[in-house]
Amino acid sequence: MTIKFFVPDWEDRVDPSFDFQKDEFSEAYKRDHYKNGVYAHQIFENPPYDGILVSLSVFQSKINLDKSHHGFRIRGIDNIKTYLKINRNSNIEVMGDCGAFSYVSEKEPPKPFYTVKNVAKIYHSLGFDYGVSVDHLVVDKIRVVDPETKKKIPRELTVEEKDFRIELTLKNAKEFIKLWERKNYSFVPIGVAQGYDIETYEYSVDTLINMGYEYIGLGGMVRYKTPFILEVLKRINSLVRSHNIKVHLFGVVRLGVLREFKKLGVTSFDSASFLRRAWLRSGQNYLTPDGRWYSAIRVPQSTNNRLLQNAELNGYSRQDLERMERHALEMLVKYDRGEVDLDTVLKTVLEYDKLFLRNTSDGKNLEAKYRRTLEDKPWKKCNCPICRDIGIHVLIFRGANRNKRRGFHNMWALREIMKQELESDNSNGNCRT
Repeated sequence: MTIKFFVPDWEDRVDPSFDFQKDEFSEAYKRDHYKNGVYAHQIFENPPYDGILVSLSVFQSKINLDKSHHGFRIRGIDNIKTYLKINRNSNIEVMGDCGAFSYVSEKEPPKPFYTVKNVAKIYHSLGFDYGVSVDHLVVDKIRVVDPETKKKIPRELTVEEKDFRIELTLKNAKEFIKLWERKNYSFVPIGVAQGYDIETYEYSVDTLINMGYEYIGLGGMVRYKTPFILEVLKRINSLVRSHNIKVHLFGVVRLGVLREFKKLGVTSFDSASFLRRAWLRSGQNYLTPDGRWYSAIRVPQSTNNRLLQNAELNGYSRQDLERMERHALEMLVKYDRGEVDLDTVLKTVLEYDKLFLRNTSDGKNLEAKYRRTLEDKPWKKCNCPICRDIGIHVLIFRGANRNKRRGFHNMWALREIMKQELESDNSNGNCRT
């Protein structure tokens, strides 16, 4: 596979010894979530991604300068791969960026943390494989404080302000690569190209190439539709190919056009979409390797405040909720074993779910989605270690240990789809997000 997939890290770990029958964390995990939690690459023999993208903004409060060792540490650990529990023999790479979304409404990246000097030193000190230059997102609107109401309101950026952000990003990139050369830093530098139309992106890429960058990331692409992204890639294609430049797409993966991305010089991308969809969309929670999405079946915890409030309004006690909750989980497990029929388990699940007081259309939609999931039993057909290990629990929408495992499965399915699209001569590109 010629396009590498990086997953953004938000400390997505799970309890390896979580008891799905009792719905309980292990004692070890309760003592120390970090020490005893595991990442997806520790569960899969073949990790479902090529690398991990670490945004400094996510870990800013946890990164400290250790003056006694003349280097940085993250939660007391002096190497990013050690922190991410990546095996020494693993091929997983780690890319660092600033996480410019965190300061998008600021005039400039906040100092002193996001100075070029500080960021470059962090990358080198913590042993990142790739380091992304300090950029500033070019967006249509930012949020500012209204002087009268003191509340944040949207404000459109002027063309001058957008141009300022482009030039600031390029200025930082120039300082970044010069510092990298002078200090002989160990990471591979990636220059960021920002823009707001095809011409400004082309200008940024051309400027970065002239600075000496061999790896360029296209920033701000996540807000654009696929045709625009393809047009930008077509415009810069001759520049990229003539200088043998690697291209990274920040936050973008578009199934169905991966072969086109590859032809147009894209060598890597990052996206949290397939992980996050596990718990963010009612109809697209579980992905199969043939590109089909399924809805996860919601069995909310009886301690959920909204559920408690709605149940009390309808005359149900806390004890009633706990009984219905246990019954719904038990019936799903029995269905997985073939001990009860579909209509019985569906009725049980929906009886509990209705206590959320969803509107009529939502309730009908969920019933149809749940029926499809239970009829097709996609977890039974899956060969990934998550599905083999926990069975139907991967399709139960409930708590981080199930939801994140489902997200891990989705990334595995994404990799399978990528193989089909990029490596098969017979790929017809029918898969879509």
